[in-house]
Amino acid sequence: MIEVDCYQCKSNKNELYDTENGHNLVKCLECGLLFLNPRPGLEEINEASKSGLHKGDNKSKKFGEFDEKLKAAYLSRLNDFNYGAMFSEKKQYSWLDIGSGHGELVETLANFGGEYIDVMGIEPNVNKLKAAIDRGINLKFLDLETHQEKYDVISAIDIYSHLPNPPEDIAKWCAMLNQGGELLIQAVDSANLSLENQHKPYSLPDHFSFTSKKLLLQLLQELGMEIIQVESYRLPQYPVFSYLELFKQIGRLLSPGRSANFKFSPKYPDADLWIRAKKRES
Repeated sequence: MIEVDCYQCKSNKNELYDTENGHNLVKCLECGLLFLNPRPGLEEINEASKSGLHKGDNKSKKFGEFDEKLKAAYLSRLNDFNYGAMFSEKKQYSWLDIGSGHGELVETLANFGGEYIDVMGIEPNVNKLKAAIDRGINLKFLDLETHQEKYDVISAIDIYSHLPNPPEDIAKWCAMLNQGGELLIQAVDSANLSLENQHKPYSLPDHFSFTSKKLLLQLLQELGMEIIQVESYRLPQYPVFSYLELFKQIGRLLSPGRSANFKFSPKYPDADLWIRAKKRES
């Protein structure tokens, strides 16, 4: 484990915010970023990214499977952000999805863009990568440190908190964009919340930092990105109340080996932050 300074503002002034699984989550006293400190070193992070396991994890841990429901959610987001207009131009677009998991977004994009998109995903987890390839999805594992290709669009969904150093990693993605290229990034908007309103569990030490809308927009602008659109959605761990959903959760509660979720009315449910940004012309 190594001690780190704030990724956002480089300050070494922080205070203990919360603990989980024997790990400390601290809050930067300068900008408010929440981050794991100390955190695993890069070698351990890279190994865990490939295996999907961190030290102390159960070796029989499940790695999930392809989720059709995610495809419906992603299609809704693509329509919300008006990507249909992009593909209606009948021009060829190259799209790289970073941290693709089982490939749900890549498959959604391939269907959505049709002949006008050349989409590829990258995923370090060997179990998820193999499952996606077996399904016929265009996923690979690439070393972004040496990768030379440039893209019209790069997406990064549900991986911000897994980044060893978000400003450095996102800067690399911006450098991989063609002139006028776009970044579609998602993160949880939670760094500004009080402790009692946090979206737990944090999943430490798998997650390294938590940002906010203000901090992420500031970072993108500092990296030369022009903000096109910002949207916030309800986090998937908070079901929308209905009597059908209530009965469903009661059924889960009464079923052996299953867990129920009655978090219908958290104070800040709409913390699923999505941002579309464009690389400024140099």
